[in-house]
Amino acid sequence: MASAVAGLRSVLESEEVDHYAAAIEAAQRALDGLNNFPGGIDSLRSEMDRCAEREKLRLRELIMKAALDHKINGELIRLAMQKNAALQATVAQQSAAATYSDRGHVPSVLGSLLSKKV
Repeated sequence: MASAVAGLRSVLESEEVDHYAAAIEAAQRALDGLNNFPGGIDSLRSEMDRCAEREKLRLRELIMKAALDHKINGELIRLAMQKNAALQATVAQQSAAATYSDRGHVPSVLGSLLSKKV
């Protein structure tokens, strides 16, 4: 799980759009594996508690790292969505229809929010 979530973070940070789907799928498979653990999360915790102390520490470190990567992934996704919206608005403003259409607005934008003929 930790490596799948870290892999997703790496892809998001490098903005490798072509690899988004595979990284998201790998992270989802890892999370599904945790969710489908026999007996659920409580059983998984019990299994971890039975491990040697050194192994427990290693597993906890991996879980903490995965939790941090998961939080960062959420922020990176939000930033990517904002960037995408900004790019769409910029492209819309640069279209010929934004200034030269007979209706004076960008197609698909309600109420001519981005520009109007003066």
